[in-house]
Amino acid sequence: KLQFLYLIGRLVPVEMMRVVLAALFTTGCVAAWPHGWGTGSLMTFADFNPPTLLTDEQARFVVDKWKIVSLEKCTGIGSGVKTEEAIYRTAQQLKAIDPNVKVLFYLHTGFAGGQCYALLNEWAQRSDLWLHDDHGNVVWTQAGVAQPDFTNPAARAFWAAVPLGGINGTGLYNNTPVSQLIDGVLADGVGYGNIPNVSVARLEALADAKAEAVAVLQASFTTANGGVVMGNGISMYGGVNADPRAPEGHNLNLLNVMGGIMNEHTAVFESVNAANASLNVGTVTKNLEAVVNASQEANGTKVVALQTWPGLYVNTNFWPRGSAPASCYPPQAAGGEPTPQNSVEWQAALRRHFTFAYATFLTIAEPNVYFFYGGVWYPSTTGIIACPEDPTSCPAPPEWYPDLLKPLGVPLGPRQPGPGPYQWTRQFEHAAVFIDLMNTTAATVTFASA
Repeated sequence: KLQFLYLIGRLVPVEMMRVVLAALFTTGCVAAWPHGWGTGSLMTFADFNPPTLLTDEQARFVVDKWKIVSLEKCTGIGSGVKTEEAIYRTAQQLKAIDPNVKVLFYLHTGFAGGQCYALLNEWAQRSDLWLHDDHGNVVWTQAGVAQPDFTNPAARAFWAAVPLGGINGTGLYNNTPVSQLIDGVLADGVGYGNIPNVSVARLEALADAKAEAVAVLQASFTTANGGVVMGNGISMYGGVNADPRAPEGHNLNLLNVMGGIMNEHTAVFESVNAANASLNVGTVTKNLEAVVNASQEANGTKVVALQTWPGLYVNTNFWPRGSAPASCYPPQAAGGEPTPQNSVEWQAALRRHFTFAYATFLTIAEPNVYFFYGGVWYPSTTGIIACPEDPTSCPAPPEWYPDLLKPLGVPLGPRQPGPGPYQWTRQFEHAAVFIDLMNTTAATVTFASA
């Protein structure tokens, strides 16, 4: 069936393909992966790349802490393994420990990280599928990989065939159909994007064509194993980076063609006022509303991931580089906190900021909304996997996060406005939650059993 969809993408006119996709998406909703409410540990999501292949101990840690795992570009590259094989291998390793863990295959619509994939060998020969700007110049990634021209049906087909393609296009890894290993895709860069020297009309056409490619990919997983294509994602950029046809749409329209969406920039970057080290409360408020709206799409059948961060990030310079210190927060002169410079300091920061991150998630949590907390994209060595053999060697707190194991229970209703502006509260069976966007340190998660 995957081959059939691949042939559709290559050979059938666009209008006919729309008819086929409409039929696929009206015959039934994509099944969500609802989590339980017993503890926060049941509702976790992580997106990372282990620089080297996971040890068995690391794999057990991942399965114990994360219920949905997205394996990023360049996974395993330090072990000399291309991304596709590393993802399949790691998925098989994780599912051998717990067959219920969900594993997503990361794939960027612009082939970011493409230099780490085996697909580059063929892609480098397919210049007929490459994107060119309005002056005829190839549009490259930062690593020198040509981006696909999604308005070309063959480029859409090439991209959509990658995750379930297996080793050398066999659909297999280690004699196992990869549809038994991969539960979906984290599709990055799925929305409208601003590309220098490309007209708005062409950018709109590219966005529409990317949506068609995502729809083909989602249909292939729906057919193969009922899996989910999760787009990254909800966008608060605005300006030239927003689709002029829906500037306040935040990419939620893409949930018409995919089974999930990620909110990556929760209370960071474009949501931070670097000049005074505060949240842009209006942006964060709209962002949380967009997540709520996403969680309600298609009667709550879409999977939504909320990535949270240890503080008000304006940069992602997580580690010192040469003589340059690590720099993630607004300048101290503007009221920002000092950026940690080593693993022990990062452990303290991850502990310190956890409550606001967790409380923010809980105010909008639903059975289809998952929680992600870590240091920075994308290495697992930034607080996503702990190091029990040497607790001071990595940023993850060795005790992990005890609140994730405390009884939570079902929510007793939606979030409610707090006593002040930009405050929200929510009651659970065994916990009470409070956040204040004007003062993130005031956040609380109070457990009845505490």
